[in-house]
Amino acid sequence: MTATAQIAEQMQLSEPGQALAAAHEAPLAAVSALIGAQRYGDALPLSLRLLPTPYALAWTCQCAGAQPLDERDAQGLRLAQRWMRERDEPSRQAAQAFAENDDYRSPGAWLAAAAAWASGAPAAEGGAPPAAHLTAVAANAALVLLASREPERFDERLQRWAEQAHALLGQVHPTEQIA
Repeated sequence: MTATAQIAEQMQLSEPGQALAAAHEAPLAAVSALIGAQRYGDALPLSLRLLPTPYALAWTCQCAGAQPLDERDAQGLRLAQRWMRERDEPSRQAAQAFAENDDYRSPGAWLAAAAAWASGAPAAEGGAPPAAHLTAVAANAALVLLASREPERFDERLQRWAEQAHALLGQVHPTEQIA
């Protein structure tokens, strides 16, 4: 099984999405194939996982910040942005607490979770660090929830974000693609 196929499985792409991704050894080619097949709901999470974590988190925050956000979501975005600026344990803990207190129900909670899990720090003292793919999972959840707020534009938003993530992935040096 190729690394791309393993990541497609890890990110829980649809069965057709996993099969299409597995047919391509190169990660960028797999995302291109998914976009070509209009499988945007598979291309987006795969791209987010293939991007280096700081890129994926910053880009997701940029996408979220361009959307109308309620105060709760804006607070989660601010916490994620704070962690990106400061990269310290108090910022990570604040983001983690926000996500947990919101019970991971909102885009803001998922943005905060993405930041909290991006550092690789243990979720609790003595605990194991979060799995490397969880930031991408949280970032994807935030974007999907934001897109779902306007059902009539859901597919359009996923397409736009998948294509943007693909373009960003194409700019990243190949040795940095699998973080």
